Amino acid sequence: MASKGISSSGSGSIHAPAMERARPVTVTVSAVSLVLSVLALLLLVTAISTDHWYETDTRRHKENCDRFGSDSNDQKNREMPIYHLPLVDTGSGGARPRDVALMKPVHVGSREEELLENWRAILGMGILETECGRPLFSTHFGLWRKCYFKGLDPDIDKLIDRGIADRCTAVKYHFSQPIRLRNIPLNLTRTIQQDEWHLLHLRRITAGFLGMAAAVLMCGSIVSSVGFFWEENLTQHVSGLLFLMAGVFCTISLCTYAASVNYDLSRTPPFIYGLPADVDHGFGWSVCCAGVSLGLSVAAGCLGATFPFLRRAGPLRSKDPRESSV
Repeated sequence: MASKGISSSGSGSIHAPAMERARPVTVTVSAVSLVLSVLALLLLVTAISTDHWYETDTRRHKENCDRFGSDSNDQKNREMPIYHLPLVDTGSGGARPRDVALMKPVHVGSREEELLENWRAILGMGILETECGRPLFSTHFGLWRKCYFKGLDPDIDKLIDRGIADRCTAVKYHFSQPIRLRNIPLNLTRTIQQDEWHLLHLRRITAGFLGMAAAVLMCGSIVSSVGFFWEENLTQHVSGLLFLMAGVFCTISLCTYAASVNYDLSRTPPFIYGLPADVDHGFGWSVCCAGVSLGLSVAAGCLGATFPFLRRAGPLRSKDPRESSV
């Protein structure tokens, strides 16, 4: 009996210093996991709020058209606004005679809806017979806006200063019945509507999962900070699972965004939605921020979820076989 008491007291004295030595390691791992999660959250919020997810650079295309274009007048369309055909009044009186001076000018290539509405007239004028006939400008896209680069192309800067084009336009997240497709054949109209519907679904999935990833990251950071004061093993494990869940959500959103970009560029008709081969385009630094946020989230999740198990397995392997038999 005395020997058992001595052995039990001896084991207790052995485990107490071990736990004291393990606590600084646990605090360090929790701190590292918290810092990684906060950095991931900041990068993800930066990616969501910026407009550089996808960028197009048309300077090489413009140079090729100016140098090797079949018609030297092709690029003049970049600065010439074309009026709606059929003409649309800006006033409310639809029965009064139309005055050309009151018509709203629409720049070719500034918006896809104008090209769709006037596609017969534009094709009849021969504007889109060649790749250089379609005016293209350098743009950068975000989740919420599509903007023209400022200072890269003086032509679009002039059009924006004149009020013909807007610097930024909102990205659609709701499906509105197209009322401006009256000049387009029925089969093409249905194709455009279906493509628009599928594209809206991809955009909603991207934005929704990014929002959930940011919310889960914030919850995981709060749980991880609570672990410094209460139930560090439990909170560390839960926060790690939350960080891994945020990484899954971020992965889904990045995949759906890449799919939406490819789907948008391959839509019909290609002379409106596609890009010539000499237009440089690719993902911007906002996607890089989201990707780094994904990596940090996964790292914080793996660190927080696996460390409690590794810490429990350590003392079990270090036990004396004779002590375990007793």
